[in-house]
Amino acid sequence: MELACGTGRLANCLVRDGAEYTGLELSSDFAALARKKLSHFSNTPTIIAGDMRDFQLNKTFDLIFIGFNSFLHILKDEDANSFFTCVKQHMHAKSRFLIDIFVPNPLFLYRPEGIQFPVLEYTDSVADALVKVNESNNYNPHTEINELTWYFSTKNKIDFAVERFSMRMYFPSKMNQILIDNGFHILHQWGDYYRSPLGEGSKLQIYDVCLA
Repeated sequence: MELACGTGRLANCLVRDGAEYTGLELSSDFAALARKKLSHFSNTPTIIAGDMRDFQLNKTFDLIFIGFNSFLHILKDEDANSFFTCVKQHMHAKSRFLIDIFVPNPLFLYRPEGIQFPVLEYTDSVADALVKVNESNNYNPHTEINELTWYFSTKNKIDFAVERFSMRMYFPSKMNQILIDNGFHILHQWGDYYRSPLGEGSKLQIYDVCLA
């Protein structure tokens, strides 16, 4: 089971390789698009529109995972606890649970306010235009919440779209604490997708856990 499965980007390769896949996604539009993208597979996956902080599918899974920083959209401790409770209800004695998030970088968190920094660029296939995305942020060290703003611009249209979102910055010490407090046993802590040990210079923190 994948939590926050989006439009099925990761599901595609898993289902292609024969996995019995279930995805949970908050956005009903994303869930509908994932179903459409994956409908050609003979082992049709199950895509459910739902909230990962409160779900009950009445089954257990061998592997549950949440990738690409999606866990960072859980902003409050009580919501994280609810999330972990739901995860445990869908695990059996041999289940594994994987969380993939980045390690917060102080140089990123404490950037000067009001200054935009480049994030990415892509080609809008409809308008046939290069879109550049810049970012600004405002980090609150007390709540550990980073308020981010993305600015979308083309050569002829500056800031034609502005999107705001929030992410909780979970440091490794906090992740260790919250996982153990919620009844998990940490089997591995990796610092990249090559399974290098989590260390001082790691950019990622990937947790492989089971039920305690």
